[in-house]
Amino acid sequence: MDLGESPFECAKREALEEVGIELMDADLNLFGYVSEKYYENRSHWLMFLFECKVLLDYIPDEMEEGFFQYYKREDIKHLAIPPSDHELVWPFYDQRKEGFWGIRANCSEGKTNLAIEASPTGFIK
Repeated sequence: MDLGESPFECAKREALEEVGIELMDADLNLFGYVSEKYYENRSHWLMFLFECKVLLDYIPDEMEEGFFQYYKREDIKHLAIPPSDHELVWPFYDQRKEGFWGIRANCSEGKTNLAIEASPTGFIK
């Protein structure tokens, strides 16, 4: 936010910082966003979700934020990632080829209420 980056500029910077790959806008496909209000009852998030068209043929070096690892799609449900990622990101990742979607999530009071703001199908599968 402090840099005034667009979602594409941010994705390219993060890819360079975390994976060591320099991307162009055309290397990215923006397929959705998630807006989370009151995430963990304290903050708001706006995530833009991209599919990277560039394939890596190496494992990037470990970084301050962690390490890079490949997973099979079916194994992701067993990873220790935020529960909202399981609910808000991965089901829609699986539908990314159907078109652009946007999700609004109100996470206040310990439960998540979802609303679709943009969807090629008009409903959650």
